[in-house]
Amino acid sequence: MEKQLFIESIKVVNGQFVHPQLHLKRIQSTQREVFGQAVPLELTPQLVPAEKCQGTVKCRIIYDHDIRQIDFDFYIPRPINSLKVTDGGNIDYHLKQADRRCFTDLLKHKGECDDILIVRYGQVTDTSYSNVVFYDGKEYFTPRTYLLNGTRRQFLLQQGMIKEANIRLEDLPHFECLYLINAMIGLEDNIKVNIPNIKYQ
Repeated sequence: MEKQLFIESIKVVNGQFVHPQLHLKRIQSTQREVFGQAVPLELTPQLVPAEKCQGTVKCRIIYDHDIRQIDFDFYIPRPINSLKVTDGGNIDYHLKQADRRCFTDLLKHKGECDDILIVRYGQVTDTSYSNVVFYDGKEYFTPRTYLLNGTRRQFLLQQGMIKEANIRLEDLPHFECLYLINAMIGLEDNIKVNIPNIKYQ
């Protein structure tokens, strides 16, 4: 039986973890669901290497029933200007697995677009590496039918900055643009795709 590994990506800014409690909650919830118990872990500044205490850094934790590896690398967001609508079928990514072959297979369909917008049964979900937030000119909405309940998504909902909604493919023309969000990128980073740049064919 193949070993089941999970991954957690956490933003570190000037040596400080961003939203550490949300990440710890997800790690421990995953461990309890899969392995029956969670191990203690503290995300303190002492974990961050001295040479990675300035700027924006991505902390990558690989774990199963125990913590297997922790890496820190400087992070620069990549620009995303276009998305290809892709049928996700019965994809299940409610746990953040280290094995991302399910997305690798779907990305084969992106063509000349920068990434994919995954749709299941007509409902919009996520891109291959982020949750999405739609803007209609006044308010921000995130699909209720997400694949992974990301920590940034949870934080923005808790703060009342975005709202959940059922968003179907046919609803897309009602919006101006789509923002990509994940642990490393927020709305303020302005990684967005204008609705006309979401391709169906």
